[in-house]
Amino acid sequence: MRTLYIHQHTSDLRGATTVKDDQNQTVYLLVGKWGLRQDVLSLYAVSGELLAEICQLTLGILPKFAIYQDHQQVGVIGKSLGVFKEVIYIRGLNWIIVGNMLKESYRVYHGTQLIFSFQSQTQGGQTFGILEVTDERLEPISIVISGVLSHWARRSDKLTMPTKRGLRFNDNPSIG
Repeated sequence: MRTLYIHQHTSDLRGATTVKDDQNQTVYLLVGKWGLRQDVLSLYAVSGELLAEICQLTLGILPKFAIYQDHQQVGVIGKSLGVFKEVIYIRGLNWIIVGNMLKESYRVYHGTQLIFSFQSQTQGGQTFGILEVTDERLEPISIVISGVLSHWARRSDKLTMPTKRGLRFNDNPSIG
């Protein structure tokens, strides 16, 4: 199992992000953006070789993304309506993502076999993702998937409950 560190921007992922190993060596470069249909997040080796991509297929509350490796579609991931605990199925790969969006902590399985785990951590004002992948051949796909999961988690942080006369809908006005 190899541990990778992905620098996470506090704003939406636009531009380039480096992915480093536990020796602080850059091993991958994550480039792209999303928000519009057909936007792409691409993962490159340091040598410049394209390894994996994730392309936004649909917009809206439950967007879908196609996952590509070696220029061939290998799966489709779509956001679910889970609030605290998420269970997301990746069609094509037959992977199941189980996690907590609020804590930005996920585990991805194929059956009972762990494929990768991802956890966000803030240290010294910097936020980064810790990605542990069981098979080095699955790192490219795991990185682009974790990029989308992080994006969804950051977008959820920005969503707030609507208010009415200064009260949140989930507040109980009889208490206080």
